[in-house]
Amino acid sequence: MKSGKIASILLAAGYSSRMYSFKPFLKFGELTAVEKAVDTLKSAEIEEIIVVVGYRGSEVADKLRDSGAVCLWNENYSQGMYSSVLKGVEALDKDVKAFFIMPVDMPLIKKHTINLIKKEYLKSGKGILYPVYNEKKGHPPLIDIKYRQAILSGSGEGGLEKILSSFPEDSANVFVFDPTVIMDMDTKEDYDALSSYYYLGAPNRNECYAILKGYNVSENVISHCAEVARVSLGILEGLKRCGCALDAAALEAAAMLHDIAKGEKDHAIKGAMILKEIGYENVGHIISTHIDIDVDGKGEITENEVLYLADKLVSGTKTMSLKDRREQSVKAFGGDTEILDKINKRFDDAARIIKKIEKTTGKGLIYG
Repeated sequence: MKSGKIASILLAAGYSSRMYSFKPFLKFGELTAVEKAVDTLKSAEIEEIIVVVGYRGSEVADKLRDSGAVCLWNENYSQGMYSSVLKGVEALDKDVKAFFIMPVDMPLIKKHTINLIKKEYLKSGKGILYPVYNEKKGHPPLIDIKYRQAILSGSGEGGLEKILSSFPEDSANVFVFDPTVIMDMDTKEDYDALSSYYYLGAPNRNECYAILKGYNVSENVISHCAEVARVSLGILEGLKRCGCALDAAALEAAAMLHDIAKGEKDHAIKGAMILKEIGYENVGHIISTHIDIDVDGKGEITENEVLYLADKLVSGTKTMSLKDRREQSVKAFGGDTEILDKINKRFDDAARIIKKIEKTTGKGLIYG
């Protein structure tokens, strides 16, 4: 085990010249970008957080006064980002073993991503780790302290990337399923895209495929999940026309990921835990009830119920009537009385959900 602590240098000194507003203070929910980034690093147990400031530096320092981060003034910030890298690297504590370099304009990088990179650093023995999403290298790199002097001695021409590229034999890519490692906000359009991603609150379809790949889910299971997602969204469309305000993004993601832990004991609960760890607790909650559910006959339709029903209507990649699916399951597992009781309860619950939907929409459920 490598001794020493892991630090992070957060670069927040620039002018934000291509942005209509000061990037560190752009909002994501209740937090500004710089607060969001620091909060994530703290939650990932980064032991030393240095925020290099310059333009409007006193305002940034005041914003982070009670955050636990150390704000460091870069008097040369007008010379560009590399001057801030130098300032931060120079200030690292002597007991630091490795450090992240993180631009403030990438504030939505997930705690789970930081932890994946840390874990790979400890396991691989490599000195430079890059997060990679969909074959694209992103931020933040994690750099072993042995490269401190190489960075401090650099001319700055070509930036940090040129220096690190000189050590390919000691570099490694870390597969992550976090699109924010390649999403910055240099322009207003970039910020709008990042903000839309934040408020979506769920992984999009591409991110879902990346998550499934990251957890080594088989192609057969992925195809099943995609069909369940199609059926779920079809049911949702009919409900939306009747005024039901369900979370389409969370439902689609839950359908795509509901069998992420297929093959493991209590895989619905295990899947929910995985999604919570990644940072999507709401999606995990929907996944948690896709095998067994308590149906509230008088309450409004929920995302959990739509996913539960859709999963019962799909066998492999084939959509079937509830009657046919019940008969299929009974034939396959009905020799055991205890299992038969579970099968009948599950399909009875699915039938109750269909009744709720038909009562809401005033028409028979159409699927397939």
